[in-house]
Amino acid sequence: MARTSKRYLDNKADTEQTAISIEKYFVGIYSRLSVDNGDKKSESIENQIEVIRQYIAEQNRKPGGNQIFEVFDIYVDRGVSGTSFERAGFDRLMDDVRNGNINCIIVKDLSRFGRDYLETGNYIEKILPFLQVRFIAVTDGFDSMSDNVSEKKLAMNVKNLVNDMYAKDISKRVMGARKLAAQQGAYIGSIAPYGYKAEKVNGIRKLVPHPENARIVRYLFESYAAGIPYKETVSCLYRGKVHRISDYNKYGHTFQEDGEVLYQWNPGAIRGVLKNPVYAGRLVQGKTKSGLQVGQKGTRHTQQNEWITVENSHEPIIAPELFDKVNSALTGADGQTENKSGAMKRTVRDDENIFRHILYCGDCGGKMHARYYQSRVNGKRKYSYDCRRIHYIDGRKCSKNNVSEEQLESYVLEQVRDILESRKISSKDLTAMNRQEWEKRKATYLAEQNSMIQERQKLKMKALNVYMQYKEGGIGEQEYVAFRENRAEYERYCEKRLEELKRKIRRGEIRSEEQDTFLRSLKKAKRCKKLNIHMIDALIEKITVSPEGVIDIRFRFGDGGDSNV
Repeated sequence: MARTSKRYLDNKADTEQTAISIEKYFVGIYSRLSVDNGDKKSESIENQIEVIRQYIAEQNRKPGGNQIFEVFDIYVDRGVSGTSFERAGFDRLMDDVRNGNINCIIVKDLSRFGRDYLETGNYIEKILPFLQVRFIAVTDGFDSMSDNVSEKKLAMNVKNLVNDMYAKDISKRVMGARKLAAQQGAYIGSIAPYGYKAEKVNGIRKLVPHPENARIVRYLFESYAAGIPYKETVSCLYRGKVHRISDYNKYGHTFQEDGEVLYQWNPGAIRGVLKNPVYAGRLVQGKTKSGLQVGQKGTRHTQQNEWITVENSHEPIIAPELFDKVNSALTGADGQTENKSGAMKRTVRDDENIFRHILYCGDCGGKMHARYYQSRVNGKRKYSYDCRRIHYIDGRKCSKNNVSEEQLESYVLEQVRDILESRKISSKDLTAMNRQEWEKRKATYLAEQNSMIQERQKLKMKALNVYMQYKEGGIGEQEYVAFRENRAEYERYCEKRLEELKRKIRRGEIRSEEQDTFLRSLKKAKRCKKLNIHMIDALIEKITVSPEGVIDIRFRFGDGGDSNV
């Protein structure tokens, strides 16, 4: 709410002084510069702020004015898209609004505030009025406190729609340009793959081998083709002080220098290099694309038939024959990992691991992984869990830590029995807790569902207003057709998302009922000789195993408490 003070003005008709109320506004100046190239120099941060300052000065100089503006702070988002409201400067602005430091926001124009049609309208029409914050867009002539604000809201909505269409049009044009460049063999990624540099060659951004890193890539392929285990390859790279890929991107050079921490390579990163066809001269791009055009934030994965593949687009680091040989061997080894000696040992399938997601190492805090060994005598599988960091050779090496499933299950079952007995927790209590947790998750799904239905209804009403504007000549045919296309895209997105939410609710209900069934049978836990995944999920939040053999269980019960050996 604006703050009121008193000012005395001389009345020329008589000598009497008249007191009038002055509304004081503490202003947050907000400016944003987009990431796209559509913003002109006139839209620079400095220019936006100057336009707003001039507006404030003019308003404060008006004779007989009953309002005064005082700048509290300036909030800037430089190089940030207006299609999302997840921006550091904007977040700081809203924090000051919520703290009561600001009661007026001024921007140069609506597009600087945001280019998302629905979200921008939601802030201007709902959120800011609720917080009693005045909103002014200088060059658009919009003021939420003006006498004719209701008349201007339609124009504002159309303006927001145009901004939204502009952002989507920019996205389409950028995507089209990137697709064309990719088809011509240009590299359109932000960071070049390890082993390459991205440089302009005859006006096209091409991949050029990095002398030192390319040598490392050749070593990885040749070592795997020669049958050398990952463990030996990792050890050789560590002894050679070769930075792993993420640290190369961080430091900008291949080998460790003074003051830098050296981490060992991960076998998964090595497999990623070995599987990448870029090293054989084949460029595969377009695996992700912006979700803006279909009303989604961020990026989304594309279908394989949408990928853009160009053969011989750049100089290969390894021969295609070597790449094919290595990948043929990798395909045969999928689903397997190496044990300490280098022998292959298949990892356990996720649905066979009843302690999935909850078993952690008490030394390093990392997750423990399940493996199984099959008896040659009776074919039965015996499971064990270990911390993979016991095989590390860098500073993250962990103490030897492993536990058999038989030992773990025996102890956990015993503790489950004891905890149910000592705390007098009934199966009815457990099913009630289970139902409460599900209802919380269900509420979030329903809230999103209702919000989307309301936004669709809101868009339907705005569509009628836009149509009337079109019929009356307020907007052109091109803008109206673009509005219809964007609305259709948003409707398709809504239909897909609503169906997905329905599926989540259906699956959640089924899952909750299954858990209730098992929880109701916990009275038999004293006689139970075998745990199952439903019991584990319902009762236990986390299990920690220390190298000394101490097993610590954190139960999901309300008054909690840990149990340990």
